[in-house]
Amino acid sequence: MVSNNPAEWHNVKNFSASQCNSFIHSHALWLARIAGMQSKVGPAAFRGTAVGIAAAWLGEGKGGADSALAAAEQSYFKNLMMGSISKDSPAAIKEHRLIVNTVQMLRTGWTDKVIESERRIEFMLGDIPIPFIGYVDMICDNKLIELKSKAVTTNKLDAAANMQAALYQEATGIEAEVYYTGPKGITIFKVDHAAGIRRAKQAANAMLNILSLSQDINEIIRLYFRPDPDDWRIGEHEMQFFNSILGE
Repeated sequence: MVSNNPAEWHNVKNFSASQCNSFIHSHALWLARIAGMQSKVGPAAFRGTAVGIAAAWLGEGKGGADSALAAAEQSYFKNLMMGSISKDSPAAIKEHRLIVNTVQMLRTGWTDKVIESERRIEFMLGDIPIPFIGYVDMICDNKLIELKSKAVTTNKLDAAANMQAALYQEATGIEAEVYYTGPKGITIFKVDHAAGIRRAKQAANAMLNILSLSQDINEIIRLYFRPDPDDWRIGEHEMQFFNSILGE
């Protein structure tokens, strides 16, 4: 008997904040990942992970800034190696410099005591038929922190980060804040929980509606969604994948 849940047709077992944000930014790229395209990430993403490790290290009292930087660098260089990216490439050197400068800022700029980091959450959201999963960056006594690494100071809370933190607040019942960290300091924003949850539900329902168009994900791509070659997220790797489906 065929399920009436379109997520099951395409072996989509869960949603996440990153899936919702990917869908909102580009329906075509989100569908390509559902169809099996492997995502490629670069040094900037690895920088974000490394800075998060350093902040949690300091917050959990594991050591000082020097050992926090060592832990961050270990993660960064490992991810570069696994991604077959040379640590001597201009992009890798640039991001490493940002890691060093940001951790130096955290030496005096980080004051929160962290009681847990990278907590896995899984929960049902409204009538969405599959769970949401994610990992909470840091949990403190009275709040959870979603940490983002920025090269430059920001004065605006991104809708994508707000949604992610709102989902984690929904799952844990702990008020969430988004921390933007960079070499010049930390900017902190309170989360608009209602707006974030509304955005997540709208995205999840829209994804389910698109998945219901056909039980063949390639057919959905061929008939309804073509990549925008002017989208900076779509490079040679992505176009090759789409062309293999589109027969071009």
